[in-house]
Amino acid sequence: MVRPLFAFFISSLLIISCEQQELDSTDGGERSTTGTVSLSSEQLAFWDNIREHCGKAYQGILGDATEYYLPFDDSNVILHVFNCEEDLTHLALHISDNRSRNLLLTQSEGTLRLKHDHRYEDGREEDITQYGGDAPQPGLAHRQIFHADEHTANILPLRFDNFWFLDIMDESTLAYGVHWPKQGHSIRIEFDTTEEVEAPPAPWGYDSE
Repeated sequence: MVRPLFAFFISSLLIISCEQQELDSTDGGERSTTGTVSLSSEQLAFWDNIREHCGKAYQGILGDATEYYLPFDDSNVILHVFNCEEDLTHLALHISDNRSRNLLLTQSEGTLRLKHDHRYEDGREEDITQYGGDAPQPGLAHRQIFHADEHTANILPLRFDNFWFLDIMDESTLAYGVHWPKQGHSIRIEFDTTEEVEAPPAPWGYDSE
């Protein structure tokens, strides 16, 4: 059932805002995994939780959406945690035979960053690509929200206030979505992590693992 998302996202933002006022500075929770990037304990836990899915692929469904996104076809959506490197978790989003969408989760400048890498079938980057942003610290161990950065505002001016999220909703559901506050548009895609599916071919522009 499609239902409004405003209360969900507003409550999420309030939680993040409150947590930002309580930085993890006394319990030794901050840790550098590379010597240059420090994550809060919540972000480190989130990073580890996402990476538990490395190499696995899951079927997705449309969990929630406003009218703007209702044409989205969820009949064959697969999320493949395609590649995990020291500071990169690559989540390839396949929609039927379209293998252009990549979610690149990295550790950068003391926080988590989510970028959208869009490719043509020949591997070239699309004109609109590398949009996304950084997560405010500390976030939650099961959810991180990524606010649009300057690059996003430059190439997608109407989406300057966008934020994307990755949400481990429960033990069986991983969600990805976006909220566009100014226009009131939202979508959430949910992936069943209790049942793996066959991994699709490598996303466009990337070699097989």
